[in-house]
Amino acid sequence: MVRASAFALAAVFFCACSGSRVGTTNGSAVVFQKQTFKLLKTPDPEFEAAMEGLLSSSYEAAAKNHAGDRPMDIGFTYSMSPRGAVYPFSEIEVSCIIQERHAKSHGPELCGDLFRQLGVKVKRALSGR
Repeated sequence: MVRASAFALAAVFFCACSGSRVGTTNGSAVVFQKQTFKLLKTPDPEFEAAMEGLLSSSYEAAAKNHAGDRPMDIGFTYSMSPRGAVYPFSEIEVSCIIQERHAKSHGPELCGDLFRQLGVKVKRALSGR
């Protein structure tokens, strides 16, 4: 239970940090797209601890594919919110956030890539559970 609480606290902190960076260059940021991922129905501290890495590596891969080493030039980031009714991390919602002025040109491919990467990694991580 302590690990689950630590993961929840880390997720809240990470999401808050991600959100605060958005819009620091020109333009306001918008949530371009959201996607929900169904996870486990019961708490699994090991899986919860791995989620941060799954999210980070999916973000880094999408960012590198579309913005090289400068994802903040297009204001790209993400946020994650627990959505499960009984167990909060049985389902999560991931938001793809991008500067409004880059949304049309980069949003569909960038967010699509983020969600594809994360979907594959989540599916792989859940396969043995």
